Amino acid sequence: AGGLHTLARTASSGRRGVMSGATRAGAATGLGNGPAWNVLHVERRSLSTSSPGPGGARTPEPFSTIHREELLKAEGADAREAWQEITAEAQRQVDSSAWKEGIMKDFNIDSFLYSEVLSHRTLACGLCNSIGGKLMSNQANDGGVDYSRILLSAFKDDPTICSAVAADMQRFKVVDPACDGLLGVYLFYKGIQAVACARVSHHFWTNYGEDGKLVAKLIQSEVADVYGVDIHPGASLGRGLTIDHATGVTIGETAVLGKNVYLMHDVTLGATGTSTDFDRHPKIGDGAFLGAKCTILGNIQIGKGATVAASALVNKAVPDGHLAVGVPARIIPPRDPIVPPKEIRVPSDHARGTVDGLGRDGVSVGAEPKVTINAEA
Repeated sequence: AGGLHTLARTASSGRRGVMSGATRAGAATGLGNGPAWNVLHVERRSLSTSSPGPGGARTPEPFSTIHREELLKAEGADAREAWQEITAEAQRQVDSSAWKEGIMKDFNIDSFLYSEVLSHRTLACGLCNSIGGKLMSNQANDGGVDYSRILLSAFKDDPTICSAVAADMQRFKVVDPACDGLLGVYLFYKGIQAVACARVSHHFWTNYGEDGKLVAKLIQSEVADVYGVDIHPGASLGRGLTIDHATGVTIGETAVLGKNVYLMHDVTLGATGTSTDFDRHPKIGDGAFLGAKCTILGNIQIGKGATVAASALVNKAVPDGHLAVGVPARIIPPRDPIVPPKEIRVPSDHARGTVDGLGRDGVSVGAEPKVTINAEA
């Protein structure tokens, strides 16, 4: 059966979406080790509680101590660094006097930050709580699949998933002028959460046979419903993937995306519908930029550092550093010599400014500005 962690079905009651993410995730206090497909009916039980939160309220802890410690030990440096930055930003918000006076004192924002961030010790635990709670809230009733436990299982099996999610978040600080820190990216950027789920579904798709593919398809379906992003579990996603705004993005089964690829909303990486080959979707090179509403069809290569303009329809290869524009797309060569993109390592204390001589828009500091979206030259 492949040793797939068992899924749990919590026997809780209430109206749709009433339970918070933390409360829903709180039922996931352990992982089964039984057959690959064995839905457990877990009796309702009291939730363990953490230290008192803001206002003296005790907030349910999402996972048992043993699982938190396992995740803490397995967590990579990238994930740990990102989570430290996120928790530091959250703590500064909680300490802000703005939440303690005027009309904002009744908004309960400090409790929200405590539940979503400060009550968790790792990025993995935080993602299980926030994403798992959203996916479970979308179900018709409080029974059903425990998405928090599915995420937890994948993060424990393969810690590089959280490391990749951390790289995705850090990348926003480099390419998105609207990004003012990781806290907002973690809490509110649905592209990050959708890609995190896609990485988890890919894990089950590639490692657990037919049973795993069922779980992967389940995640894909729920993510498409909740976030409006449809990424096939078979698609291969590189680190530092940025999906800005995210709504309407569709990525096919055999698509491959390299490192530091930037997608805007409504991008389609699809098949032509005429090929009989299994490998039928685009291959996107490192550092490529895909503009809003562009469509790329077939098993074609989009080169490193290439740009596909908004609303372009591409059905032929785009060389490194070239621009594809129009319907059907015509290829425009670069004006300057092509410099292969490189991965940018972002320090945890870098929220604004430059990295290794690069501005936030990827243009060398002191150089004449050029239209080089996502180019790292």
